[in-house]
Amino acid sequence: MIDTPAEISRMAALYRIADAEPRLPPQAVQAEQSVLGGLLLDPSAWPKVADMLAEGDFYHARHQLIFRAIRALAEHGKPHDAVTVGDFLVSRGHGEQVGNGADVVALTGCVPSAANIAAYSDLVAGKARLRRAIEAGTALVDACFSPGDRDADEVISDAARELSELQPQAQGGARDMRETLTEWLTQYERLCQSHSGITGLPTQWGRFNTITHGLQPATVYVIAARPSMGKSAFALNLALHSGQRGTETVLFSLEMSAADCQTRNIASLGDIPHDWLLAPGASDDNGDGYAARIPELIRQMKSATVRIDDTPSITSRQFEARTLRLHQKKKIELLIVDHMHDFKIDPKLARYEYGEIVQAAKRLAKQLHIPVVLMAQLNRQLSGRADKRPTLTDLRESGEIEQKADVIAFLHREDYYDTPDHKTHLHGVVELHIAKGRNIKSGERIYFKNRLDVMRLDDWEGPLPQAAEDSSVKSYGFGGGYKSKSKSNSIGYSSGY
Repeated sequence: MIDTPAEISRMAALYRIADAEPRLPPQAVQAEQSVLGGLLLDPSAWPKVADMLAEGDFYHARHQLIFRAIRALAEHGKPHDAVTVGDFLVSRGHGEQVGNGADVVALTGCVPSAANIAAYSDLVAGKARLRRAIEAGTALVDACFSPGDRDADEVISDAARELSELQPQAQGGARDMRETLTEWLTQYERLCQSHSGITGLPTQWGRFNTITHGLQPATVYVIAARPSMGKSAFALNLALHSGQRGTETVLFSLEMSAADCQTRNIASLGDIPHDWLLAPGASDDNGDGYAARIPELIRQMKSATVRIDDTPSITSRQFEARTLRLHQKKKIELLIVDHMHDFKIDPKLARYEYGEIVQAAKRLAKQLHIPVVLMAQLNRQLSGRADKRPTLTDLRESGEIEQKADVIAFLHREDYYDTPDHKTHLHGVVELHIAKGRNIKSGERIYFKNRLDVMRLDDWEGPLPQAAEDSSVKSYGFGGGYKSKSKSNSIGYSSGY
């Protein structure tokens, strides 16, 4: 039996929520005084701290009030010395709080050196972050005791997101061109050492590498398609290939379980029909030895550096927090999401919610300096068009996604829409169309061989199928082809992927 009073006392001591010795929150009073005094003595110093501090960063209410007055005067182009700031506050009814201006004047005598105002500001901002960390920790304790309708993972993810936002932001601003040219030259010299033309993370697809020069850091790629076009196959193939190369890869699989992902990985890696893996005991393998291959395939896959999060219906905040948490454990080099339209959103704000998902991916791409690949769904309206090749307007809630993504490409299988009376000549062809590209030529088309029977997309070999001369056969007039190492000739599998 639990001794309830003793347990309550133990928990109170653990969380210091009863009879605890009072402690002052983190603060830097002298630094606050030095910042304000420096601004009063030297108004020209305002630009040095304008984007470093906010009113709430000051611990003392009087200091917050004075900083607010300095900001108001500075932003209106008015002088903000001790006299004008004191008069500003008195005229607005705050005279009693600042000793009718005497407290403002007194601050000018608290400045060791106005030249060090940026350092004092940094100290004030640091103490403010510590106070906010205490607030976040207290909120986490309260949420753990009373989570409401949130589960444990959501509570922890929200807390991790709040803590990650307390990290100091890199100070931006204009820099001398000579400094940025030095950085450019360093990057240029590194690129010159890559004789293959691939300057980012290579994929297994030759033509894709040629067009993109590999997946580039700090870049968000959106790969969109209708169902059954090969989105998940693209994501899983890319993740497994990268992991086998030793690239630290994280895959968020919102649509499929980790077990489903592994079934498809084994199919693609071992050239084993996916249907057979779904029911291996119900049919033989026609003497192809599928079962005998599995132990070696598992051994190969165990060496792949891929981590899978298969939690369904997560929010953009959870996605960002979990990624940062995973990165803290082991540095991430490639992030893949299958797919973004399975995130948990408010349907009334869908356009903005999907924009925030891409924006979160962009923040992660830039902060971690990695490529992020988001699979996405297309609107079903295109299925009713004569030309079913996707365009940017076919993206679900396309405006925000189109604006924020760096690269947008569409997967498309023309033979998926075949009917007995209306057939295409492009059988077995999966097309990837680059619709938007930052540093990539828009309009480029890449062709894969449909190996979705084994959940794989291969480079297309040789020329594309040509349209028959019979005018009754639909023709698109594509030509050209790309070489690959694939030796398989199987095509045309059309179940869901």
